[in-house]
Order: sequence, then C-alpha cells, then structure tokens
Amino acid sequence: MKPILFPEGQKTFNTNGMGRLSDAISCKVTEERNGQYELHMEYPIDGQLIEELRYSRIIYATPADGKSPQPFRIYRITKPLSGVVEIDAEHISYHMSHIPVLPFEAVGMDPAFEGLKNNSAEENPFTIEKEGAFGTAMANSFKVAEPNNLR
Repeated sequence: MKPILFPEGQKTFNTNGMGRLSDAISCKVTEERNGQYELHMEYPIDGQLIEELRYSRIIYATPADGKSPQPFRIYRITKPLSGVVEIDAEHISYHMSHIPVLPFEAVGMDPAFEGLKNNSAEENPFTIEKEGAFGTAMANSFKVAEPNNLR
C-alpha cells in the first residue's frame, strides 16, 4: 500500500484523503517494543503532493507486511537536499502524551475508560475500548491520583 496523506484533524482513514504519496522515494516505519513508533519518508521536491506535506498532517502507512495501516503525524520536514526532503512522523497515539487527565477514581474497566475521557483537561479525540474477555480485571479499582497525561 502506498502511504496516504490526510489533513491534521482526520479521524477516519477509509478514503484516499488528500492523495496517495506514490512518488515517495522511501517510506519506513520503525516500531520498537515499549519504544518509538515512527515513520521516516524521503520525498522528491518535485513530487505531486510536496506542497501539501506540512507539520501535523497525517500520513497513513502500513508499518510492515501483514500489519494494518496506521496514522502517523508529521513533526519534522527537512530543507531540500539534492532534490529530496525527509519527513518524520510519530504514531498518532503519541498525541495522548499532550492531553492532561485530572485526578479521579473508578471501579471497573468501563468506568475507568469513561473517566479517562471525561476527566481529560483538553479536547480528547481518542476512543478507549477493550478487546476480548478480561474476567476479574473488570472489577478492579483504578485511580489517577494527580494530574497525568492520557498516554
């Protein structure tokens, strides 16, 4: 799949967005366990969408064969060197680090997820859901004792 460029506020990725970045020279995603999850792309200055590549825009790309495409937010664009710009983008989940959550307590997983959303001190565009069965974890208590980030 060729990476697709989306505007900064995009929340769904089921279209061709602003366009496919088909003339990208390279596009590589680095994913480390409990570490970075970033995209690095080289793009020609005469590429079709060069004028649309801007900070905070989203590149939707497949991180590896067999994996689902993921959204990455652009945070760095270099000056052209030999006719090529380099673009770095971090996984959209990193945005959670910039959303403060106020103190609250909850019992159970669903109320904890609701509390994270309702006690966000800024607009929180994320939906938090559980997958699968969690058994007794559903009745455990959860506490944010002091302001912290959503991530």
